[in-house]
Amino acid sequence: MTLLFSVIYAKLYYRHVFDEELARASDTVMQIGKTVSSTASIAAYLEDKDLATEVVNGLVSNDVILSAALVSKDTLLAKSILHSGPGSIQIELVNPFFLSEHIGLIHIAPNTQIIEQNAQNIALGGVRTMLVVILPIIILLMALVYWQVTRPLNHVGKQLAKILPGSAQRLRVDKHPQHNEIGRIELGINTLLDKAEVLFEQERSLRAEVVELEKRFRLMFEQSSSPTLLVKDEGDILLINDAAKDLLVGMGIDIDERFPENLGLYCKTPDILYTFTENSIKQKQVMQSEFEFINPLTQTTVWLSIIVLNTLSDGKWYFQVFLADITLRKTMLNQLNKRAQRDSLTGLYNRYGAELMLLDWIDNQCTFSLLLIDLDKFKPINDVYGHNAGDALLKHVASQLSNIMGTTDLVCRWGGDEFLIARMDITQQELTRLAQTLLEAINQPMPFEHREGLTELVVGASIGIAHFPQHAENLKGLVECADVAMYSIKKTSRNNFTFYSN
Repeated sequence: MTLLFSVIYAKLYYRHVFDEELARASDTVMQIGKTVSSTASIAAYLEDKDLATEVVNGLVSNDVILSAALVSKDTLLAKSILHSGPGSIQIELVNPFFLSEHIGLIHIAPNTQIIEQNAQNIALGGVRTMLVVILPIIILLMALVYWQVTRPLNHVGKQLAKILPGSAQRLRVDKHPQHNEIGRIELGINTLLDKAEVLFEQERSLRAEVVELEKRFRLMFEQSSSPTLLVKDEGDILLINDAAKDLLVGMGIDIDERFPENLGLYCKTPDILYTFTENSIKQKQVMQSEFEFINPLTQTTVWLSIIVLNTLSDGKWYFQVFLADITLRKTMLNQLNKRAQRDSLTGLYNRYGAELMLLDWIDNQCTFSLLLIDLDKFKPINDVYGHNAGDALLKHVASQLSNIMGTTDLVCRWGGDEFLIARMDITQQELTRLAQTLLEAINQPMPFEHREGLTELVVGASIGIAHFPQHAENLKGLVECADVAMYSIKKTSRNNFTFYSN
């Protein structure tokens, strides 16, 4: 840049000096012409050709004048050899005695070649002089700039290129950095590196915390004993922990399929499962329900508790699915429920279990007939042979009744030596045959071995029959009707049956 500036400046300086020399030469020619104008006026006034010739020769003897001519009013008095006329300078000549009278002209042609050559030489000389003075200064200035600015900046740049952002590396600073611009720049850069290192350290710390939290979360998720899935709202399973894999694979469910379609294949109520999941997604609420499945590998029943929790993250909805195998709990509850509804001696429904079933029939407006059975001559057996004999006889009667009744009928030990039977949609004729069959079965003797040997125990039965809803619209009234009918036959003939009559 410095050299380019120097060249441009030298060119401009050359042009300036050249133009000035041309102007000065023009002034010189004009001055020479005016100097000889007095002598030329006398030659023109006298029309003296000799004097005119001397004037012309004197003019052309000057290097800066190429040609000249002296003219009176009507006569060319003298001219040089190279005089041609056009392009010459004309100087008017006046009468020596009357200055207002014009008496001739002097034609002077400048020697432009000589003048331009001289101007060029003078301009080049000026440029040389300027360069001789300026070039050492420029070279010295360039050296100073290189040693004081360029070289230190290059050094700073090389050091910066080797520094790892966020590291403890710093620029080497001079002993007295405040005394020069480079030193202050180095101090500023080191201050900036200090702040960058602090920011990098904070970012590293935050990243480490994020990684640690993610690791803990993954560990908690993967090692959790609770089977858990993270599912996109489209049903794609994003994450699944080991407990969920073990549970679903053990149930023969493909974990690569979409949720809940993969579970729906083996669910006993797939429509309810799909509706449950769809409602949970739409309502964005935590929902829980229990579903029964058939394990295709073992053909056994599996109960799952499913909890769906919706989560919004980065503008997208996800839902967490928590699964729990509640088969054991369900089995225990069923067993407890069965025990609560069953008679421990005979295995038949007890009064509580019978009431639940009959109330369900009544709620569904099912028509059915109720047979209330009371054993005849049962108390003497207890008194003579003991309670073991009585219990054995009750179990015998229960077995006889169960063999006659179907799986959709109700057979119940209503209490003590009373039994209750119910059958839906039975005609009067069928009911009569059923009552007779029941009496014949109850009358069958039961072998019983005691201290005195083997004997046969025989009991009869009194059966009262009532119909729903003809005789009563509720269970209590219906049982009372059957009870009235049963006691009416027990008081009259025993070991027989009768229908309730108003």
